[in-house]
Amino acid sequence: MNMQGDVPEEFLENLSEVDGVKLRDIAITAIRSSLSGMAYHPRIDDTVLKKKAGVFVTLKNRGELRGCIGYIYPTYEIWDATRRAAVLAASEDPRFRSVSKSELDNIEVEITVLGSMEPMKSKDIQNLKIGKEGLMVVSPVTSGILLPQVATENGFGPLEFLEATCEKAGLSPNAWKDSSVSIYKFSAVVL
Repeated sequence: MNMQGDVPEEFLENLSEVDGVKLRDIAITAIRSSLSGMAYHPRIDDTVLKKKAGVFVTLKNRGELRGCIGYIYPTYEIWDATRRAAVLAASEDPRFRSVSKSELDNIEVEITVLGSMEPMKSKDIQNLKIGKEGLMVVSPVTSGILLPQVATENGFGPLEFLEATCEKAGLSPNAWKDSSVSIYKFSAVVL
């Protein structure tokens, strides 16, 4: 699997709350525009937001998950990945019905910017930084990813987090023991 792109941890650490405010605004405006049948293409001059990185957009309504979709790899600039993922999270997450206009005032947006994927050996799982690093498992037929905050929100330890990531991929919890399954970890910042 091609783990293209390099997003250094220092870059993630330098993302600010101001960047988060800008990205959340882009996300909600993109959703609002989409629900009105319009495209949203903001003019972005911020060099930080023009860096390419993997981005996930998580939508919640009164604390309940309403959608989460993103880009694992640094295919798009952060602002554009946010714009695209927000619209998809609101309308294409197969686990939920589409977000409606009447819900918009109650939608909370969380942006997760991903660092580079790093191969990980299962024997090193205890070294995973819970709440700071996410996991991805890849089998010959499927893959699954869980963001760092999922472990914290569910009280997972490293092994439970790995098992949950396998289940997210549609595999058995112990699939990570199979030599055909690869494990990757990544740093991320939640804005």
